[in-house]
Amino acid sequence: MLLMNVGISVLIGIIFILSGLLLKYKPPRSINAIYGYRTFRSMKNTKLWREGNRYSAEIMVKYGYFFMIIGSLFSVIFKQASVTLLFIMGLMLVLIICMFVRVEKRLKQLDK
Repeated sequence: MLLMNVGISVLIGIIFILSGLLLKYKPPRSINAIYGYRTFRSMKNTKLWREGNRYSAEIMVKYGYFFMIIGSLFSVIFKQASVTLLFIMGLMLVLIICMFVRVEKRLKQLDK
């Protein structure tokens, strides 16, 4: 079970990193409803759209590495599989919320 929880942490971290790298190196060319960092504020104009995608990509890569390290450490320290899995899922949710808060705060500053 330990190996599975470490694997889940690494996999989620890799997904964060790959998503960030995809946005960084293949950003959406224009505002769309399918691909990119899509919120009401980011879709307001092209300047906010580009900055939202650029900044969210940067954060996702950082959070991906952070998630792999913290999730794996927690999996090794705590042997209870259910507690570890809840922590991993909770951490993922917290990081996603933190990303949205940080990006929206940045976009709000630019929008003034």
